Order: sequence, then structure tokens, then C-alpha cells
Amino acid sequence: MYFMVRWALIVYFSGNIASAMHILVNGPAARRGKLLSSRAENPGPGSPSLVFTENPKPSDLSTVDLSTVELSTVDLIIDLAFDQHPELLHFYAAHTHPGAFFILHANTLSLRETAHSLGLVEHLPRIAGVNAWPGCLDGPLWEMSVGHDAALDPLKLYSEALGFQFERVEDRVGLVTPRVMCMIINEAYLTLQEGTADRADIDLAMKLGTNYPGGPFEWAERWGLGEVSRMLQSLQSATGDPRYKRSQLLIEEALQKNPRIVQ
Repeated sequence: MYFMVRWALIVYFSGNIASAMHILVNGPAARRGKLLSSRAENPGPGSPSLVFTENPKPSDLSTVDLSTVELSTVDLIIDLAFDQHPELLHFYAAHTHPGAFFILHANTLSLRETAHSLGLVEHLPRIAGVNAWPGCLDGPLWEMSVGHDAALDPLKLYSEALGFQFERVEDRVGLVTPRVMCMIINEAYLTLQEGTADRADIDLAMKLGTNYPGGPFEWAERWGLGEVSRMLQSLQSATGDPRYKRSQLLIEEALQKNPRIVQ
């Protein structure tokens, strides 16, 4: 189930109210992360005051009607499923004011290439990418990319207002964490496919050997095997590197879980 949330954000600078920011969050509820949720529910003293209301008709992204949202007053859009519907950038750019900024889930695409393909290169200073897979926005440090250096100043403003820091990574398909972890997950499926070890042993070996908080099959379950499969497809298409070729077992299990997203 997808949600659409509109937040009114009051930002304080040196003890004074500087402006009222309107923030729209669109995407799967599972991707909101603990940090964004806590800012809305428990702002705390000295923190931005957030008020949000849910869209009265939450639905699958394919049927979400953004035309019912008053985007002209929105200052920041956080789209947590953008790489599944990048054409919405046309809608965002056309219906928001010129100073509005967009933080977009961009795991399977490059912001620069997407803006070029859509004819929206002039909007790159208004855009930042983020890895918004479940759990990745829980902490105060977010993995983010920009397609233009001019996007860094507004990104810093909003990160301070919402209380997160960010690590800038290259604007490319897979960013860093999804690229590395999906390759590890794929290798785990190859190992399972060959009968070398079972799932529990592979997960345990990864946690003990690398001190990761989860094993590859646990991460695949949390992020969704369909998403992992789509990520690997995008990486192989973008790079031509055979390291990203999906194992047959991964493909079969992903198709069983979610045929639509794997096609």
C-alpha cells in the first residue's frame, strides 16, 4: 500500500520562525523510515514542528492521482518510489513553484540521464537522489546523490531542517549500498543454487565474517526480492558487467513473489 503525506514544517533559525515549509511525501509506507516518522510524531523541543495528513484515498502507485494535490504550495517533495515512475518529474516540475526541491528515490537510475531523457536538464539544481529502500532512512545518515552541484545548498538546508546528514555518492545506477549489497545477494543465490550451503548457513557466515547486521537472504527479504532483481537488471544494462547477471534461482523466486516488478 502506498501513501501520500503532506507535511507542514515550521523551521526555526536562531530561535525565530523563518518560514513555513510544505512537504509532500509519496511512496510506500515501509520506506518512510524511523527518522521521518519520528519527526512527524515526536518533534521534540527545538526541532521542526511537523503536521501531516494522509491522502484520503491511498492506493497503488499506478492509480495515484497527484492532480488532487495542491502542489503549488509544496516546497519539498520526497518521492520514495520515484525510480518506478520517473515520468512524474514532468508533473512535479510543472506544478510546483520554481524554488521547490525534490528528493527522489533513485536506486535504479542516474539523475542526470533521467533529466536528459525527459528534457528537464534545467531542473537538476532542484533534485537530489536518495536510497530509500526499507531501513535505509531509519538513521540520521542518508546515502544521496545530485546531478548538479547547485543542488547541494538547498539539500543542506532541508537536511538540517529534517535532522539528517547525508553522504554524497556518485550519481549512477545503484549508488553504493544497493550496488554492493545486491551483488552479494546474487552471489548468495548462486552459492545456494550450487548446493554449497543452505540459506541459514550463508546468512550466518556473512554476519560472523563481516559483522553485517543481516545476511544476504535477510536483506533480500527486507528490501523485496523483486527490487533486488530489478536493481541487478538495471546494473547489468547500465554497465554491461557480467558480475550483475542474475542467478536463475533468484529470477525464479523473484517472479514467484512479484511477477509485475521483475518483468
